Amino acid sequence: MKNKKSGPKKIEKPAKETKSVNVKSNENFQYFQEILESKRADILQAVKHKEESVTLGEIGDEADAASQTFEREMLYEMANGDRSVLDSVEAALRKIEKGDYGLCESCHKKILTNRLKAMPWARYCIECQAKAETPSSAY
Repeated sequence: MKNKKSGPKKIEKPAKETKSVNVKSNENFQYFQEILESKRADILQAVKHKEESVTLGEIGDEADAASQTFEREMLYEMANGDRSVLDSVEAALRKIEKGDYGLCESCHKKILTNRLKAMPWARYCIECQAKAETPSSAY
């Protein structure tokens, strides 16, 4: 009896290592949650320190007043940047609680793990972020 002729044997390849976050994995959630909570604590501490360092003490001559005003404005701008990142960190922590962390807010695809490791509060995948940052060429 002859065996039925079958095609060439398929060699199963090992599964490729995925570079996107498994949004169902509690380990990934926990890893990024710890990073985000640490970042939040760092920002809150830095903002508090900056706000405490701005003195409203006695002002000497006009040059001192101008210097202090400039320093306060610089510290305020720096604190605003920190607050912006803090808002993004808080939003990412809320996403973890809801279970949709690691998904692009625009296309709803998974955000690459390397991107999340570099910026755990990322809201968009690289492609959608690039589109958002590219000025439109419509004139």
